[in-house]
Amino acid sequence: MDRLDARGATHHPKKEDWGSADEKLVNHYINANLAFFYIRDDLNTGRKRVLYTALTDPEILKCELNNMMEEAGVKLYLHSWGTRPIVDGNAVKGVFIENKSGRQAILAKAVIDSTGDGDLLRPAGADCDARMIPGLRIAALAFPFWIGNINMTKVEAFRASQPEKYGELMQDLASQGGAAFYLKDLVKCHDGVVWFHPFFPCMNQSDIEELNRVELEGRKRMLLSYDFYRKHVPGFENSYIVLSSPQLGTQGGQRVVGEYVCTEKDMVSDEVFPDTIAVFANNDNGEISARHPNVCIPYRSLVPKKIDGLLVACRAFSSEYGFNEYFNLIPHCIALGQAAGTAAALAVQAGIQPRNIDYGSLREHLIRQGAILPRIAAKKA
Repeated sequence: MDRLDARGATHHPKKEDWGSADEKLVNHYINANLAFFYIRDDLNTGRKRVLYTALTDPEILKCELNNMMEEAGVKLYLHSWGTRPIVDGNAVKGVFIENKSGRQAILAKAVIDSTGDGDLLRPAGADCDARMIPGLRIAALAFPFWIGNINMTKVEAFRASQPEKYGELMQDLASQGGAAFYLKDLVKCHDGVVWFHPFFPCMNQSDIEELNRVELEGRKRMLLSYDFYRKHVPGFENSYIVLSSPQLGTQGGQRVVGEYVCTEKDMVSDEVFPDTIAVFANNDNGEISARHPNVCIPYRSLVPKKIDGLLVACRAFSSEYGFNEYFNLIPHCIALGQAAGTAAALAVQAGIQPRNIDYGSLREHLIRQGAILPRIAAKKA
């Protein structure tokens, strides 16, 4: 984020505005249709407050991530698919990859599955939980797209002066299957750009037939939406499609069965685990959030129950669907990745399996890296 800030490639509230209930600032994010990311109800005071959330310029982000990898001495295999784990007994020893150079094997003392879909889990012999119920966010695929060169002044004037007319238009668009909701891009120099993120119900997001269906349907609905906005909404007349989804937005899927399984009970327990490696804000559950604002995540939820040499650092961490619904977004995965990467390094240095590392040492390393974790008192003998 510091690198992106230096390039003017991000937008987030100033630190002094975190938690602010200033009406003008609150409405700034609500009017951009970004309330889900930036605004929460304070049930103790009845006021709305601003959260720290960051939007980024994804193209600059890609460049900076590559730079960071090179600076850290990471050997990259771009344009490659990790196809199968290399397994010896109950231990993962590496990964087969496929690319234009053919098939290659990368051997490793510790492997971290950060695929999001948990692609290495079942082939490695790990137990998985793929249960899902319709209607959840994670029971959907998304086909995002951006539209640019919009005169947002005209759009917002139309919405403000004719709210009923605008609402009728959006109802009409939604009835046709179009995307009737957009997010306003607030990143510097991204004026006149809005994002659409329509969901498509899907109970199996690893099914190639479903991926094909949503890809084809998504593009048709994108064109339908684009044509509708240009024809009916003032300000969109000279707009164009900036970007269509380079890959589908997968919201959820199978989760590993780990040494610990996070459940909905953990959202109300306030338990601080001895192996807590992340603290997540419990933002989206109304009164539950007011009473239980923080949820601790144990390292054991990253460790497959039966398989050695493997850690999970993505939305496929060990969790039931009711928990995963709230805690599998980008900030959560960043924290899980930091913990898994640190744990893997400690395991390799000590010559032990990742499941056997010292929790205290892991936590101390994470705290020194800047992770915000609760201090845990040592147990008396």
